[in-house]
Amino acid sequence: MPGWFLPAIDETLAGADVVLAADGPRALEEATSRLLGRQLRRAVDEDAVGWFDWWLVELVGGLAARIRGELDRGGAGWEAPWRLLFGIASIAVPSLASRALAAARGLLRDVVQGADQPGWLHEMAEIAATGEVWQMRDAYGTRLAVIAGFAYPETKDPSVFLFDVDACGDILIVNAGCYDDVPQAAAAWRSLAGASADGAQPQPVTNADELLCLVHADEDDLYLSGRESDSALNNWYRVMRRLVDLEVALAERGMPLPARTSLFGGHDTAPTVAAFTAWSIDRHGQPPGTAAVEALAGEWFDGCLPGAEQAASPHRVRYFQELMGDWADGEVAAAAAAAALLPDWVRWNRERAGTPEHLAALSIAAAEAEPAPFDRSGSSCAP
Repeated sequence: MPGWFLPAIDETLAGADVVLAADGPRALEEATSRLLGRQLRRAVDEDAVGWFDWWLVELVGGLAARIRGELDRGGAGWEAPWRLLFGIASIAVPSLASRALAAARGLLRDVVQGADQPGWLHEMAEIAATGEVWQMRDAYGTRLAVIAGFAYPETKDPSVFLFDVDACGDILIVNAGCYDDVPQAAAAWRSLAGASADGAQPQPVTNADELLCLVHADEDDLYLSGRESDSALNNWYRVMRRLVDLEVALAERGMPLPARTSLFGGHDTAPTVAAFTAWSIDRHGQPPGTAAVEALAGEWFDGCLPGAEQAASPHRVRYFQELMGDWADGEVAAAAAAAALLPDWVRWNRERAGTPEHLAALSIAAAEAEPAPFDRSGSSCAP
């Protein structure tokens, strides 16, 4: 068992009283997310390794034991961990939510005899997506927002959930959160994404292919950078659950999410190589090295989110530079030749994509500068 497990369980139990202030399902959901998120931050800061699902199973067991102990001795400290079980049921994926509910059912008889509980507590696991979805994309094309509607039974406590996706390198949900409505979530995302998102407005999603960024989002708690945002960690469990909820709602609407397929390999780069070569001849009067352009194009398209082929944000440039820096010793010459072409590659993609000049200038500057460390967490997406 990872060393952070037991201290994190103890701290969660010690701080569980915060959930008692929740006056409705959404408030309990939010309090639960933040309470657990603090311990996931502890895990990342100490180990940069997750095992988050395993820890949640152990936490549920710890909550049940605390409740049973308090009830057996006639103590009053059972209510906070009891409510926390239902909070977990609202944010955890079904397999983990069922563990929390099973623990609650095993204690229900004694708890009911102890005190009245709000009726909405037993509806926490029944939150569902409405099927309404909106999307936003920044000017570069590699930072996306998906905003989805959610509500509890009988449309109680309606809200929207924001998935803030960075597709500059590994496709990651770098921020997330629950908001009152679409305009509030959109404003929050523009603030997170920075200047490249200025003026972006949410548009209704009418085709499931528009949600490929969610299909390909990589949430692996075994390999963490240590720079994950607090909102990403606070919503780690809730993101997974809301993705499940959204997929179910879209399927019921006849708009199932597309199957996940590999984004690596199988790209026909010949047309791109030919087009860039022609542009380079027109600009410089001579062609670039064919091998360097082929290497550049091959690396650029590997792992690229469909629709972002011409996207050249400063963040993606840094990612690409890091990839070239990791090329094997025998490819040093090819990497150097490709790096020399990178500023022109960015200029050419900028022209094709129509990226505003003031934003393109930041990408070109990144391509011309000494390679900087790439931030996998997406926190440096904004210029």
